[in-house]
Amino acid sequence: MQNNENEGVILTTLPIKEKEELIKKSRVWEIDFLRGFSIILMVFDHMMWSIYDFVYKFFDVNVTYYSTGFSPNLPNENGISLPSYLYSYMQFGASYYNWDVRIAFRQIVLIIFFVICGIAFTFSKNNIKRGLILLGCGVLITALTGVGVALDLFSLKTTFIPFGVLSCFGAIILVVYFAKWLTLKLSKNNIKTWYAVSFTISLISIFLTIFYQVSGTDFDFASDDPLGIFIGIIGSIFGFSKWGGDFFPLFPYLTYFLIGEFIGSTVYKNKESLFKRELKITKPISFIGKHTIWVYLAHIPLITLFHAILYWSAGFNLNI
Repeated sequence: MQNNENEGVILTTLPIKEKEELIKKSRVWEIDFLRGFSIILMVFDHMMWSIYDFVYKFFDVNVTYYSTGFSPNLPNENGISLPSYLYSYMQFGASYYNWDVRIAFRQIVLIIFFVICGIAFTFSKNNIKRGLILLGCGVLITALTGVGVALDLFSLKTTFIPFGVLSCFGAIILVVYFAKWLTLKLSKNNIKTWYAVSFTISLISIFLTIFYQVSGTDFDFASDDPLGIFIGIIGSIFGFSKWGGDFFPLFPYLTYFLIGEFIGSTVYKNKESLFKRELKITKPISFIGKHTIWVYLAHIPLITLFHAILYWSAGFNLNI
């Protein structure tokens, strides 16, 4: 206890630059690394999605996607055929995106990512601000994809994002923050009471997820039915209506986040790395892990622009 107090005194008496440098050095680098590694895998996954979901829908390449891949490459109405390298590129994207190993591995990565974010929750000094920023960015994405649907550019059930990963993260951070604050306040800061409440919430989350999977409940709707759309949005938030291009309901991801929060409160209770030093080879990935929100916001527009330039340069036009 005395050491911690001395460290606090030393920190407050340091010049600002040295203080900032000491704080940077105290980051738990393995959390940044795992978060960066997960976001890199997500970017690659979305790039493969863009190949088979974006390109053939929005460019006049004259190929049709089936469960086994794309149809034979045929000339479009202007007599232009896909170059072999682009056709192979599209086939690779479709094969990867529907690969059973990819589907299973994606879920594992998502669980790890939410656990990591739960750990990071215990390090943050302002989770209300973080939660509101993430939720605000998620609402912005919902609004932009909603405009795309209104302009008939996107499909309502497959591309509209009512409650994506940023909304999910933001909402979970706020829910967990206030649930923990209220529990500790009522229990007079008894951390064991919070662990019990957290465990109970996790069990409820798992139960509701299993119930949805077993019962097959799905709040369906028609695109011209405002009430039905509203019900679909509410259902997607809680996991009872699987629709949208970025499906991340509160359940079961709340459970994974709470597991991470428990690990952060116990294993990382001193907010120190479990490893002595970071390897040079991991630093670029850790850097990405420190700026995941910016990577997330930028990667879809950049991937879209890349594919637009790639297919425009091959002579294909937007078909909207």
